[in-house]
Amino acid sequence: MPDSEHGAALRYLAHLAERVAAAKTSSEVAEVLTEVAAPVSGLLPLTREVVVRAWIAASDLQGAAPGEEPEPIARLGDTASNMSQAARVILRARNHPARPAQQLATSPPPSHAQPSASRHR
Repeated sequence: MPDSEHGAALRYLAHLAERVAAAKTSSEVAEVLTEVAAPVSGLLPLTREVVVRAWIAASDLQGAAPGEEPEPIARLGDTASNMSQAARVILRARNHPARPAQQLATSPPPSHAQPSASRHR
């Protein structure tokens, strides 16, 4: 990658870090997480694609059959899987603050008119 593209990528990542650090709302955080983990155009899925292609290319160059790659190359497949899992976790985290606040209590609060059993002791 030419230096200008590499620099632009680094600046973009730094910009995302700054945006999330300066976020005042959960929707601002969610926007950044979407850019990181969106299924088609997110940074993490695109990076995962690079790792998968590197794994395939390295396996081909080694002449190894699937499942018989040297350990470091085989671990690239595991890494790609972990990256997919990480993207799913990030998207779940992104979706969590976007949900309306759920009522925490499932039963009505205790009445203040009747003291609890522990207060009678």
